[in-house]
Amino acid sequence: MKNKEKYLKRRDFLAGFGMVGMGMLLDCDKTEKAEIGEVLSSKFNYKFRTYSRNEVIKVGMIGTDGHVGTVINELPRLSNMKLAAWSNYSKKNYDIYKDIRLYEDYKEMLDKEELDIVGVCLPYSLNAKASIAAANRGIHIITEKPAATTIEDLIVLAETVISNKVRLSAMLSMRLNPTYQAIHKAIAEGKIGEPILATAQKSYKFGKSRPDFYKKEETYGGTIPWVGIHAIDFIHFTTNLNYTEVSAFQGNFDHPDYAGFQDYAGVLLRMSNGGAAMVNVDYLRPETAPTHGDDRLRVIGSEGVLEIKDSGKRVELISSTTKPVNIPLPEESKSFLADFVAELRGEGKHVLSPEEPFEMTRVALLAHQSAKRNRIIKL
Repeated sequence: MKNKEKYLKRRDFLAGFGMVGMGMLLDCDKTEKAEIGEVLSSKFNYKFRTYSRNEVIKVGMIGTDGHVGTVINELPRLSNMKLAAWSNYSKKNYDIYKDIRLYEDYKEMLDKEELDIVGVCLPYSLNAKASIAAANRGIHIITEKPAATTIEDLIVLAETVISNKVRLSAMLSMRLNPTYQAIHKAIAEGKIGEPILATAQKSYKFGKSRPDFYKKEETYGGTIPWVGIHAIDFIHFTTNLNYTEVSAFQGNFDHPDYAGFQDYAGVLLRMSNGGAAMVNVDYLRPETAPTHGDDRLRVIGSEGVLEIKDSGKRVELISSTTKPVNIPLPEESKSFLADFVAELRGEGKHVLSPEEPFEMTRVALLAHQSAKRNRIIKL
């Protein structure tokens, strides 16, 4: 009973702080309202085309940038799926499947091929327009994230997907990592009470070089939308909380040849229950580090703490009723493509609901906008 009373008092405190503390911030001249509101699930309340278990699903690929393997590496493991065509094939380091047709332009491929799904992996600023073209032809989409690099493109993409009743997902595949799955489950089971504070990290090596489109912001899109979106998303996924405000900082300290690129960013988000989420992102990880990336998550609740430990090998739970303990992890990561296709075959729900690729992109773009304008943005 005492724990319950303490829990309710903390919730009242958070609610009060959200109204009073943030109210003080809203009085300043550095707060503005988002130019696009929350993407609602009700907008996607339609039936999209599905396939029986025995129907062959024909897949087309657009581009070779980003996480192409999310689609290509998983295709051979799935039954009744075929890679039919590939357009904008600008790199030669992927094994070409037999009997596929190559196109220089995705519009020609979309016009000539009868496709069920397209994977979109162009330079980031071009992905939204390719997805719009696919949606206009009634084709389901798995796009590299962010789904768009401008608010304008995001609005048109959402409207096109809805009007053509297709299913779009973005490659926010970290949700299926065993550690985030375990944290999601533990929070849903109330293991730490009310989530109050979440801190996340995405740290990467830059490498010797990056593609030329990283050099201009209009073609790159921003490090928060490109990398930070993962942390923004897995905090939302694990806590089941939305965001109501964002403030961010970013810059380029160590990569002068890439003027439109940001090698660090810090993002502060107000969660819908009054709590806070903090995300730090960088491309400053030393080349001598043992791994390319260093991803972290810690969620503090009213009754405990969950934290990824040992470079993702375990998740530790400390609660008001137990000593530190490692919580069970799923044996292996699920296939993002298989998870998406299962929904198209009517065999389950995809890990991203229809509105979430758009909502997570919206939040990431507005966080990037906050850093550029030096403004707090009400989401």
